Amino acid sequence: MAEQSSQIVNFLPDWDGASYAANAGHHRVFDAAFLATLPFEGHERVLDLCCGSGEFTRTIADLVPDGHVVGLDAQPSMIDEALACAGPNQTFVTGPVQHVRALIAEAGTFDVVMSRSALHWVPEEDHPPLLADCYELLRPGGRLRIECGGGDNVRAMMSVVGDAAAKRGAPTCPWTYFGAGQYLDLVEAAGFSVDTGWVRTVAQHRAFDRAGCIGWITSQCFQAYEAHMPEAMHAGFRAEVLARVDELQRRDGTYDETFVRLDVLARCPSR
Repeated sequence: MAEQSSQIVNFLPDWDGASYAANAGHHRVFDAAFLATLPFEGHERVLDLCCGSGEFTRTIADLVPDGHVVGLDAQPSMIDEALACAGPNQTFVTGPVQHVRALIAEAGTFDVVMSRSALHWVPEEDHPPLLADCYELLRPGGRLRIECGGGDNVRAMMSVVGDAAAKRGAPTCPWTYFGAGQYLDLVEAAGFSVDTGWVRTVAQHRAFDRAGCIGWITSQCFQAYEAHMPEAMHAGFRAEVLARVDELQRRDGTYDETFVRLDVLARCPSR
């Protein structure tokens, strides 16, 4: 049976795991492309950082039936969702990714350390030590695979939501969006090699209708902004954004958004 660590450390604002899972379809569209760059033999030990509601973590677990997958996330409600869909070769730990080595100190080393659609929530100054932790958690030859927001990600959404947030003293972009060049330097400084991999940014057209756009913003965007403003401002902030959501409608009538992803495939060389 899948298990959960008893060690809980709160880090991010509260998330609704069920709401996130219900609005994650725009991520799932790109699952196959991600997996095509990360082949498995079936026996690997995998660490999924910021595993969220766990659907993709389960997909990975099914690809390594003779291996094991550890999922880590800071939000108990996310872990609850992940446990509900987990397989027998999965365990979970609740806590911030910045504490990953302490949280899974007894888990040993991994063949793959990966993260999808999450590390842009980690402050810029925390990325170098996090990459160093990933290096130490990988066996020699192990792979680091990261996909998250980067470059000029979700500019259209930020033009509306960021504007409403700025009126309330919050930043227009509360996430960390690295460019490929800067992140390549960080990855190599941590000891990784990209000789057979890459650090790049990739633009993606993601499809939304009006309801889907609102679902995405309410389940995955508001939290970042609200962490930087008093709780008393949250209701007014949300009301303004929802009243302006039609500003995001494109000429073709859709509410599609351009996502830009920081995409990393690196290896831990022999030590």
